[in-house]
Amino acid sequence: MSSRRPRSVVSVAPGVVFVEGPVSNWVVLAEEDGVALVDAGYPADSDLVLDTVRWAGHDLGDLRRIYVTHGHVDHVGGIPGILERYPHVQVLAHADELDNVRGPQRQQVRPAEIGGRLAAPRTLRWLARAIGSDALRPVTVPGARAFTAQDFAGRAMTPFPAVGHTAGSTAYLLPAANAIVTGDAVVSHHDTLPGSWQPRPRMITPFFTADQATALESARALPIPEIVLPGHGPAVHRVGSGWVPVAG
Repeated sequence: MSSRRPRSVVSVAPGVVFVEGPVSNWVVLAEEDGVALVDAGYPADSDLVLDTVRWAGHDLGDLRRIYVTHGHVDHVGGIPGILERYPHVQVLAHADELDNVRGPQRQQVRPAEIGGRLAAPRTLRWLARAIGSDALRPVTVPGARAFTAQDFAGRAMTPFPAVGHTAGSTAYLLPAANAIVTGDAVVSHHDTLPGSWQPRPRMITPFFTADQATALESARALPIPEIVLPGHGPAVHRVGSGWVPVAG
């Protein structure tokens, strides 16, 4: 049982549970042959991720696979702790993202590279939360493999390229739920974003992104259905011409 607590846990559709974690998010999916995750938080989140699988009504022995949106430590950091207890679980990512997922080196900004932006109180607060989530712990997932079309045959989800944030960043469309899991290709909020905000689909703070121009192009090309399940910020759904958080 984890001492960490999520910001929110929302059932957005039958078999789809969105978790807004302490610093980053993940999704619990009921699949035809068991349970899957999309992403798994920071290293400190392993127990919490497993707790949320149980909260979603599943047996942990039914966990079969983890789909990765991208290989940043706040999205793959919890995977090693999960695999220690459930080594049968498959970890799947786009072929171009495998180096980032497997680590230990990855296409990710380091605190020293943020430079003068650390002077902003909001960035310092984010950094403290990240470090408190074991962001500096080396993370490796050597058994991660590239997904293929066969991995999605008969499944209620479809991968969609969202490159730019990282080389192989991927979103996952959930047509039956009228939802898309976007990772950091599109967020609804991030602690480093300036000013006041209302939750809505937006770009993450640029210094987290490898290629901002490509990321913008990818974000514009994403199919945006009624519900967006982002890597940071609350789940949001479209109401008229605006967006509101998905109610728990």
